[in-house]
Amino acid sequence: MVGVVIPVHGFAPYLAETLDCVLAQRPAPDAVVVVDDASPEPIVLLAEHASRCRLLRREVSGKAAGARETGFRALPSEVRFIALCDADDSWEAGKLEAQLAAFAAYPEAGVCFGRALVVGADGRQTGERWVQPAPGLHRGEEFVGSLYESNPIPTSCVMLRREALERIGGFASDVRIVEDWDMWLRLAAAGEAFVCAPKAVVRYRRHPGGLTADVAALARNQLGLHEAHGGLVAPEVRERALAADAAALRSASRGGLRALLPRRDPYRR
Repeated sequence: MVGVVIPVHGFAPYLAETLDCVLAQRPAPDAVVVVDDASPEPIVLLAEHASRCRLLRREVSGKAAGARETGFRALPSEVRFIALCDADDSWEAGKLEAQLAAFAAYPEAGVCFGRALVVGADGRQTGERWVQPAPGLHRGEEFVGSLYESNPIPTSCVMLRREALERIGGFASDVRIVEDWDMWLRLAAAGEAFVCAPKAVVRYRRHPGGLTADVAALARNQLGLHEAHGGLVAPEVRERALAADAAALRSASRGGLRALLPRRDPYRR
C-alpha cells in the first residue's frame, strides 16, 4: 500500500492542483493525508478532494518535518511506502508507477527519488537544471559524499519504505528549511540505499511564497546542516562545502536564489 503525506501552512493557491495530480496517479495511492500545520486560517479542501483525502490540523506548528511526522503517524499500518509531496508542487503522470517498479527491481533500496522540472508561479519551466544522479542504485555509504555537497533530491519526488523511515526515527529534524536534505543524510549515514527512477517526474515550483525564497535563511540553515553532518565526509569535502556556504551567505543579499542552486553536478566530469 502507498500513502501520501502533504504538509501545508497558510494560503495554499496550488494545493488543488497538487491533489488533482496525486489522486490521478495510476495506480492511485491508498491513503492521502493533508496536514494543516497551524495555518492562521484553517485549510479547507474542495469537496472532490475531501472525499478522498484525510485532513489533519496541528494547532502548534511543527514546521515541515513536524507536519510530515504527523501525517506519517496517521497513515494506516498497512502502508509500506510513503510518498512525499509539498503543497505547491505536482506530479507528472506515471510517477508512482515508476517508483513502485524501481522498488520491485531494487528490494534493498529504502529510498526512491526521481527527476524535477523547475517551474515558476505560472507553471512554465524556468530553465533551471537540478542535479541529476545516474539512474539505478546508489548505496548509502557511496552516495553520502556527493549528497553532502549538494542536494540532488527534490522532496516531492521521494518515496520511502516505511521500515527505512522508522529506522532513522521518522521525520524529526533539528534544522529548518533544509530538513529534507538532513533526512537524506541521516538515511545515507544509516546505510540505506537510494534508487533513482528518472521516469518519476515532479514539477517543482519556484514562487515568492515558497520557503526557499528566503535566501539568507536558506544559506544559514545549509551552513548549519554542513556543520552538523561534517563527520560523514573527509575534512577537505567538509571545508569545501563550508566555504561555499560562506560565499552563498555573502551573495544572498545580491544574488538571489540562484546563488544557492546546486554548485556542480558530481555525476558529470
